[in-house]
Amino acid sequence: MNTKNKWIICGIGLLLLLGGCMNMDNANGNGVDEKKGTQDEVEDQSNRLVSVQEYNGEGFSLKNGQENDKIAEAKREEVEKAVKDFFLTQYKTDVEIHNIVGNVDGASVFVESVGKPHFHTFAVVPIDSNEDKILTDQVYSLEGEVENAITSGVYGLIYEDQFSKLDKLLKEITEKYPFTGEKIQAINNTKSFGFGNEYYFVSFFDMEISERIVEIYLENPDITKEDLKEVNLKKLSPESINITIQLFKDKKDSNPTNEELEDIAKVIEDAEGLPFGAYNLLLHDNIIDKVTGSGDKETTVDRADPNYIIKNKH
Repeated sequence: MNTKNKWIICGIGLLLLLGGCMNMDNANGNGVDEKKGTQDEVEDQSNRLVSVQEYNGEGFSLKNGQENDKIAEAKREEVEKAVKDFFLTQYKTDVEIHNIVGNVDGASVFVESVGKPHFHTFAVVPIDSNEDKILTDQVYSLEGEVENAITSGVYGLIYEDQFSKLDKLLKEITEKYPFTGEKIQAINNTKSFGFGNEYYFVSFFDMEISERIVEIYLENPDITKEDLKEVNLKKLSPESINITIQLFKDKKDSNPTNEELEDIAKVIEDAEGLPFGAYNLLLHDNIIDKVTGSGDKETTVDRADPNYIIKNKH
């Protein structure tokens, strides 16, 4: 898979900054005997792998976050209040908190918006580990992270009926072909991808329109489709809306094939009434790395950028 596709899977900002999506092929470079290091890494990797049907986000972690993870968990109520206040103050949004994961500077808190527009995102709560202190007045999000999630959620609201058709289609595909999606618990505990579900997520790349959508949302968080009529979506190109579908084989020791990829892509291509956008289709084996929450590996087959499945406006 190319670099952009891996970036799409990691999500905007979070794992790149905090050490998920790590390159597991790098030499350790720490002076330890390379042969021993490789053997230990293989054993560690085997302990990290779990079936997609079993994975609920347990074991997910961020680089160098062990100490802050303990502090954040011990002061969970304080962390949760700080994050809920942050989203209400900065984004006028009620959120449900799903997971708190230590990182090198504090704790990453994975949240889901309450109601519609619906989206997953995260915020960071800094921690002074020397003082065991939660810096509740310094909560922040990565630049553009929450804004992108809001735009993604609003897009899901605008095309609500079309996304319902996509949900139905993907359910039919998983009934006909030996594939499944991720568990909702895993999504809630490890993902910050904006609008999406166990089968897909939406990424929005037109920054001008995104900024206007966020402005309208902040003026009225109870935004409806009617409120969005003034947003001119006609000039959007399909490539500015990426809908990334990820399916997993439903049995262990089973790898996806190019034939399956072609068949499923054809089903999506032929389907009518789906959301406008450029579709990435990724088929994984049955296994997820429980530390990074990713199913991406050498066995993955994909049809993606630049060979999107394009669905035009109706």
